[in-house]
Amino acid sequence: MTYDLPVRIVGERIVTNPGIGPVPTAWLPLHGEVIAEFPPRKGIGRWLHETVEIRSPRFNGEQWNLPRSSLVRLVTAAVDRYGFIVLWRDMTTLSQCTSMCLKATGIECQCSCLGAHHGQDAAGWFERVGDAVVADLGEYIRTGVVYGARGSDANAVVYDGELAGERYCVDRIGRQNWPTAAQFMCASCMTVRATVWDHCHTHGFVRAPLCNRCNTRHWRGWQPQYGRAPHSRNLDDSYYRQCPKHADTWRLCSA
Repeated sequence: MTYDLPVRIVGERIVTNPGIGPVPTAWLPLHGEVIAEFPPRKGIGRWLHETVEIRSPRFNGEQWNLPRSSLVRLVTAAVDRYGFIVLWRDMTTLSQCTSMCLKATGIECQCSCLGAHHGQDAAGWFERVGDAVVADLGEYIRTGVVYGARGSDANAVVYDGELAGERYCVDRIGRQNWPTAAQFMCASCMTVRATVWDHCHTHGFVRAPLCNRCNTRHWRGWQPQYGRAPHSRNLDDSYYRQCPKHADTWRLCSA
């Protein structure tokens, strides 16, 4: 088996490389709300409300019903939190691309190009890393698109607090002056290039750029003293102090 992509769509299944773990999914139907599912984890409702900035996310027992207007913010936040998200999208095969379609910066698409000409990112914060047509349903086609963090061709440098004191956000305007996380080495393991921006969930400040592996472990509450073998002996969690309020409530900031 080859592992060209860390997350792949095979038929209608989502296949991940070892160490990636389950990833969230979202379904954008032709009409109506976005339907999202997330790997089991505490605080999903709070995360959707406070981080993705959805006023009233609705949970129906298995899935979340979210407004279509939140889709770009959802993908941005999910990539930061989980590393990847798979978006199932229903698109009509009859409508044609227009000039507005070709200039679009969002990821909602319902035309014949199936998103090939637009909707590939949110001002550079995530990018398409894989896709597949999973079903031809006659008047429309269902596709699956894997989104991950935006990469960088530049040599990665050590993070030096470039976003110190900044409030974490997922909207394009709020992030327009941010560097991409991939411009830096992971502030935890210092072994690989960072991919996402970690933030203090208690106070909402950006802390540091992390690789997917370190970010996922720390999201789950993993700490070096628990005895689990890190993937690098260079592990460092001092980036927690990048939260301006860390000194007063360090235990909360480490969550």
